Amino acid sequence: MKSYIFIFMSFLLASCAHTFMRGTVAKKINSKKAVICLGSNEVKVGDIVIFQESVCSSSPTHNITMHENAELGGVSNQTGYGVEKCELTSLGFGTVSELLNDHYSMVETKGDFVFKESTQVEVKK
Repeated sequence: MKSYIFIFMSFLLASCAHTFMRGTVAKKINSKKAVICLGSNEVKVGDIVIFQESVCSSSPTHNITMHENAELGGVSNQTGYGVEKCELTSLGFGTVSELLNDHYSMVETKGDFVFKESTQVEVKK
């Protein structure tokens, strides 16, 4: 019985582990420098981080009833029906240059891409 509990707990703990360390840009200092929400518990100086952005698009489907179309003034693409597609795209890379505390670190880039506050970052494995 103890072996079953041990095996169960092993799977439970493994399922809670993060596969990717992700954060966001907390403050953009300039086009080459940013403070990110990944600290000393997640990154170390010299780690490479990937700056990422969600790009979403919508393609409306025109499968609405005549009643819905009439209520909306005949414009079917305002119904909210449609196919949503989102992809996480890579903008560029940066290097952790300084650990600020447990929650934040400084990252430097070459400045060859545009990012903003709230841009997603992920530690490159």
